[in-house]
Amino acid sequence: MGMEWFIILLIWLVAPFAELAAIIVLAVANSRYKRRIWELTRGTDKADTGMQDKGPADIEIQHEGPADIEIQRERPADTGIQYERPADIEIQREKPTDIKIQHEGPADTEIQHERTADAVTQHEKSAAWYGPGQAIVVPEDFEKAESACRVPEIPHKQTALVRAPKIDGGFFQGTAALVIGVIFVVLAGLIFATTAWHVLPSVCKVIMVLGGSGLFFGASWAAEKYFKIERTGQAFYILGSVFLFLTILAAGYFGLLGPEFILKGENRYRVLLAGSIATEIALFSKIRRFRNKVYTQACLWGMTVSMCFLMGALKLEWPDCMNGMMYYSFLLIGGNEVYRRKSGLQGSMNAPADRFIDEFMGEFGLFAALQFWIISGMMAYKAVAGGIGFIIGILFLGIWEVTFWDTLAFGLMAAGTALVALRRRSPEMKMLHSLTMMIFFQYAGFCIPVDFTYQVFLGAAMTAVWFLAERRFKNPLNNLAGGCVFSAVLAIDMAVLLLDMLFSRDSLGNQLAASAVVILLAAVMAEWGRRYPVLRGSVAAVLFALTLTGWEVFNRTLGMDVGYDVVVWGYVLIVSIWDMVKKDRFCIPILAIGTAAQAVARLENQETLSFFLLLSVYLLVKSFGREGTARERFIRGSCLYSLAGVYLLAEGATANGVLRMVWTAAVYGLEYASVILHDRSKIRDRFWNCTGMTVFLMMMGAFYSDPSLALWNMILCMAVFEVIYVMLYRSGCSWLHLAAAAAVLPLPMIATARYGLNENQVYGATAALLILSGILFRRFRPVMVRREGESGGWDVDWFHILVIFVLIPMAWEAGRGWQCAYILLTALYVLQFAVLEHWKRAAFTLAAALAAAAFWRQPFIRWPEMLSLEIQLIPAAGFIWSLGRIWGDRKEITNLQTVLYCLCLGAMASDALSTGAVWDALILEAVNLAVFLLAHMRKCMRWIRISGIIMILVALYMTKDFWLSLSWWVYLLAAGLGLIVFAAVNEMKKR
Repeated sequence: MGMEWFIILLIWLVAPFAELAAIIVLAVANSRYKRRIWELTRGTDKADTGMQDKGPADIEIQHEGPADIEIQRERPADTGIQYERPADIEIQREKPTDIKIQHEGPADTEIQHERTADAVTQHEKSAAWYGPGQAIVVPEDFEKAESACRVPEIPHKQTALVRAPKIDGGFFQGTAALVIGVIFVVLAGLIFATTAWHVLPSVCKVIMVLGGSGLFFGASWAAEKYFKIERTGQAFYILGSVFLFLTILAAGYFGLLGPEFILKGENRYRVLLAGSIATEIALFSKIRRFRNKVYTQACLWGMTVSMCFLMGALKLEWPDCMNGMMYYSFLLIGGNEVYRRKSGLQGSMNAPADRFIDEFMGEFGLFAALQFWIISGMMAYKAVAGGIGFIIGILFLGIWEVTFWDTLAFGLMAAGTALVALRRRSPEMKMLHSLTMMIFFQYAGFCIPVDFTYQVFLGAAMTAVWFLAERRFKNPLNNLAGGCVFSAVLAIDMAVLLLDMLFSRDSLGNQLAASAVVILLAAVMAEWGRRYPVLRGSVAAVLFALTLTGWEVFNRTLGMDVGYDVVVWGYVLIVSIWDMVKKDRFCIPILAIGTAAQAVARLENQETLSFFLLLSVYLLVKSFGREGTARERFIRGSCLYSLAGVYLLAEGATANGVLRMVWTAAVYGLEYASVILHDRSKIRDRFWNCTGMTVFLMMMGAFYSDPSLALWNMILCMAVFEVIYVMLYRSGCSWLHLAAAAAVLPLPMIATARYGLNENQVYGATAALLILSGILFRRFRPVMVRREGESGGWDVDWFHILVIFVLIPMAWEAGRGWQCAYILLTALYVLQFAVLEHWKRAAFTLAAALAAAAFWRQPFIRWPEMLSLEIQLIPAAGFIWSLGRIWGDRKEITNLQTVLYCLCLGAMASDALSTGAVWDALILEAVNLAVFLLAHMRKCMRWIRISGIIMILVALYMTKDFWLSLSWWVYLLAAGLGLIVFAAVNEMKKR
């Protein structure tokens, strides 16, 4: 047993010294190498000085690295310097556009300069080299190098070789040695702990850990004082401080510090706190000596670790722990800001102690800022989660509670953010300041022990007052984003209070609190309106919430039972008067509120005061005193609202949709007439035309959709159609009166199906209406005419064009008498296009054809059977004759007439031949004889031949009995004589 104790003690005491010896040997070797490097660097500097004394002649500059550049210059005996030709210059580049120059300095530092070949400025293109520590300037001839050139002699002081200091490579070697040494120490501790640690008593274990701490502190002292190896001493000192922390942990673990300081349960935080405080004291005692940024940051963040252990030792819950860390972070950031302002007033400090304080406070400022923003982020998360939990707890469970310490923590967070924002004053910091202030105000309201409604009200009141105070006193931290945050939260508070009021209508206090918040939000929006006038109108929209909160208050105060629609109507009236008197910007909110209120009442089938008529009067009054486009907009809006209001009033008075639209159309007509009388140019205004068209289409829709309407409703529709159609026609809105015309085309069919009218009534009324309207329209205007003063503009009578879609179906379905009449009516329809030059001949041709068709379909005259075909062909012959009169004596028309005449004659011949009646043959012969004589008079050989041939053929056919009775030799004799005559005539022609 004694031997084991001896071996353990020997391992524990000897191993660190062996490691220390190895570290010292490495450090001594490192120092020897550094000294050797320093001596070589010093010799190089002396050589450079000798080169300066010699001058620029025989100077060779050699640059190491992958992109070596070698430059040699020789100085001839004569004055000036002559460079060698380009062949003696060697330039190597890694890339086409990159030049790398490596300098070898006293400490073997490699400095690489990279720039493009085109980056040499005009100032650099000179034949000068600058002193040590400055860049080599490439001569202008170095780039071109096509021929030798002469430059003035360069002074000796400018020919020094460039050297740059090099970073001490021993630093990395020393760091590696320290790392290896620390690893060995840790390995030794692990081996000891896993082999013989468990056999030692508790006191010995603690003493050995404490001895290790003292051993490292002693090693640090020795390394700094005797061996002059500061970094090694720092490493040993840090190890000693860590072992000091481990010593207190070991004492607490083994229960040597009493029952209050053990590593069990919540008492473990006391042990950790004691250990961290001891470690921090040890680390801070050497902070001035080491003066290392990483070491300083480790000491400062150790303070935060100690604060965490303190929170645990005080047995604080997580929210309270966060609050405590916020207090601590504010003290840090506040102390840093105080020091900054104090040092700024006193000026710069030159004493060594003051310089150390400046360095320390610089690191402290970084630490304080990071600490503050980390804790602030966690507090922001707590605020969001707490807000959600607060609302859930209050509204549903009633278990959430906000303490004074929570509010204080958020207040300090806002104060710290304000300190940082005042120093930086960036938009982001200003927005964060506003956000933290908003959180503080909300939690400050929740902290007050009153009802939930009043808590929200107090938070909203503080938010609104702060916003208005920032704007009034021009707070430097005020900005647009922050104002938006305040306004949005205030709007949310108002919405919460309104929602709460809906669930507690009997509470007068809730309604008053909600009303107060509405007024505060309106004041905030009015403040926004000063900077952004377009937001001024939101004041009226916000104040509209007073109708919700003030409705119950008004009824309770006056003891009345006023409907909510009356309150809203009164609000719209009051705000309208305010807007008209003060010339404010409430027009859009007034229209939106009034329109929405009327629409909601209409959807609920609730009878209410007419918001639309109120808005119409409001817009009409607003138009007074205005000119141009603004006045026109108000008048148009007043027209629309008046039409809608009249329609709703008529809807409550009668169920007849056509009659309601008649009243609406009458109001439109009065307004349109007043506008036209005031300004004749409005006759072509699209708004008024489209509005009239809309009213008419709604009327026709009401007529078509209600089969129970009487016939006089259709008469009203036709009367309104005539007015609207003439108005649209005169305004030149072709497409609008096209739609109007199409809307009335189905009326004849609807009248037949709905009212049981007979054929004569429907066809007679339709024909009379079409003839009368056609005569009236054609009396003043053609069916199509080019508009005066407009290129490509046409006035088109679409009703009398589209009526063909009524005439054709009706003619097809009618009896023979009405068919004949409607075919003639169609001919008249076609003749209205005869006034157009391009369609004139086609119109006459089609009208003539329709007239012939009407003659054929007429049932009024019964012709004798023997003359039936001939009389039916008379209109056909007249039509064929009219073709020549219409189209002229063109060859195509003449040929067409010939073919058609031949067809007529062929029909008569076919009838005569098929019946064999002598009367038919005589009529055909008489017609052909008349044609033959007329053709002789006009010397028309074509018809002489045609009529002659027909007469002969008919005569032969009619006398076929005679010819068949002759002997056959008579035909042979006639044929022979004919051939002889033909041969004689042919021979005479040959001679």
